[in-house]
Amino acid sequence: MQRLRSALERHAAERPDERAITDADGRAWTWNQIVEQSARVARYVGERAEHDTRVVISLPSSGAFWCAVLGVMQAGRIPALVPSPLTAVVRTRIASDLGATLLIDGDACFDAMSTATEDAAPAPPRGVILLSSGTTGHSRFVLRSPASLDLIAEILVDEQLTIASDVVASFLPMSHAYGFEHAFLGPLLAGAHVMVMGSFSPAAAAEALARGATTVPLVPATVQALIDTPVAAPRLRTVVSAGTVLPKSVRAAFADRYPVPLVDLYGASELGTIWLDRGAGGVPVAGVEIRVVDASICERLADVMTGSEGEIAVRSVTMLEEIVGRGGVRDDGRCEGFVRMGDLGRCVAPGTFAITGRTKLVFDVGGLKVNPIEVEQALETHPAVRAALVHPVAVDATLNRVAAEIELREGAAAPEWATLHAYLRLRVPAHAVPRALTIVDRLARTSSGKLLRSTVIDVEPPIAPVTSRPEGLASRAAREQYTTELFNETASGYDHSSGVAFLRSGHWYRRRMLRKNGLTTGAALLDVGSGTGVCAAIAQEIIGSSGRVVALDPSQGMLDIARRRGVREIVVGRAESLPFPGASFDVVSMSYMLRHIEDLIVAFREARRVLRPGGRLVIFELTRPAGRIQRSLFDGAMFWIVPAAGVIASGRTSTFTMMQYWAETMRAAVRPERVVEALDRAGFSGTRHLLELGVFSCYRGVAPRP
Repeated sequence: MQRLRSALERHAAERPDERAITDADGRAWTWNQIVEQSARVARYVGERAEHDTRVVISLPSSGAFWCAVLGVMQAGRIPALVPSPLTAVVRTRIASDLGATLLIDGDACFDAMSTATEDAAPAPPRGVILLSSGTTGHSRFVLRSPASLDLIAEILVDEQLTIASDVVASFLPMSHAYGFEHAFLGPLLAGAHVMVMGSFSPAAAAEALARGATTVPLVPATVQALIDTPVAAPRLRTVVSAGTVLPKSVRAAFADRYPVPLVDLYGASELGTIWLDRGAGGVPVAGVEIRVVDASICERLADVMTGSEGEIAVRSVTMLEEIVGRGGVRDDGRCEGFVRMGDLGRCVAPGTFAITGRTKLVFDVGGLKVNPIEVEQALETHPAVRAALVHPVAVDATLNRVAAEIELREGAAAPEWATLHAYLRLRVPAHAVPRALTIVDRLARTSSGKLLRSTVIDVEPPIAPVTSRPEGLASRAAREQYTTELFNETASGYDHSSGVAFLRSGHWYRRRMLRKNGLTTGAALLDVGSGTGVCAAIAQEIIGSSGRVVALDPSQGMLDIARRRGVREIVVGRAESLPFPGASFDVVSMSYMLRHIEDLIVAFREARRVLRPGGRLVIFELTRPAGRIQRSLFDGAMFWIVPAAGVIASGRTSTFTMMQYWAETMRAAVRPERVVEALDRAGFSGTRHLLELGVFSCYRGVAPRP
């Protein structure tokens, strides 16, 4: 850390009052304050911790985090970086692996460090301990040397991922290796300003970019979110993505929306940054050597033929010093000086590589690692659970969710999902808590009694809302670009055109069905796919001023109309990833929007998650008649008569295209029994389908009670 420390002192001397970091709560930390406060931390730690004590840092404030890390290293102790707040699992790992520790936990603890008054003689830094779950499939504490941290920072600056004039908008936890490097090491060496933004949302990204952010480290799912909801980026210079491989379709869609470089970073807690892919394949950074080896040969490294698939093995000058565990150093997994990454890949050109898959069980959720074994162990501590298997479920090309299958103990009652969810949140990180749960009579086993993991690794079969998509709109990225532009263009005339389609029946029909499904004064309703807020406005009239109605839609243009209509709360978002905590609403409504969902089960599970026990999901749709003659008449009307009338009603020719797209997806829509099946598989009880006048469908599902 010598070069990093020198850089800090230089920044403080040359521009003492300039901001180094701005916390999520708005508190600014100048370069001079960082130097002064880290010195106080060094004095405090020097008074209270023996030379061999590991100092665990778990702080919500990123500015305090910077000061604590620098101060602990200045005192010659080793900081161990862990999430905030501490989970039960991490507390157990601290006790079992790190032995004697000093804990810097929370703002009150950090503020108390100002009481230390005696100057401590600077001691040589000894490195940083990171909690890793990447390359082995088992979480472990990894010691990285001071020299390797300097080198990683130099690489980030040399590759211009961070430069002195940057404003870095960080949505990453700094205790995570990726966040530590891109929101601490690189900016510290370069002298950049870091704005800590908390949890990612398109609105938060828009705020950061409006405040002048020039670089944003993300993961593929949040890159996709910026594509889905484009925001103004007047000073944006570059975007970095890491955590999982960036799909080519996402890179192409990003390039269509933002004229800045998108860098796909491949790295690991044990090794730091390994390669950077700027669109033509991964090119190793300085000091990294890569081999592609036969994954089936464990005792030695056997290179595969050039261009063939194999396991990625890496040797780096920034490699870990050791794996830390109480009782001594553990095996760090090296073979012939290389670390096997557990990833499959190939050399696609001389000196250029690509990831093609994984050999290990660990998978990524939003750029963070999930070790299914640890989640299973946490599940199996529940008194009702005999055995569990955890696996990923793909939401789309960039995003996984965690799913679990459990086998109950003999005579045990099935635990309610809300209760089990709360139980797990105390034992595993929030991103590792399963979002889908299936109770089975018995998990498959071998003759020796070992669980057959292969039976649940496959992705759960989705239920798409349509059997086919219009030509050129098969991919989600292409479809969402098309519909976003289409709905933004037709937003101002949408109500008039849709009124024609529903024969002016939409308002009274929705009002009646919302009341029938329990919406009353003072309730809370989320209207998903709200469009111009027709259903949200009706609900707002029903619930009155004491209730809450939120209109959620991916189209800002549509939501602008909803706000002008009087809807008090609008949120840009998607049905498959609702930006609300669990048990937030009494009713979730979806009006004529199922065609825009990728997988009905995923969207319905999200609705169930945010519903309070006993809350209801209410879905409005149009359904093609069952009879052949009636279907032909219906199709003719929806393809030609209704679009033409919509153009007249709205005064916009673009309405014709929008209404025909609607008619085409309606013709390809799955039958009502598949929608009900998706509701059942999503965990709803009391599922119903009510058909009125042969075409108006209303679906209902009830969130289970404890």
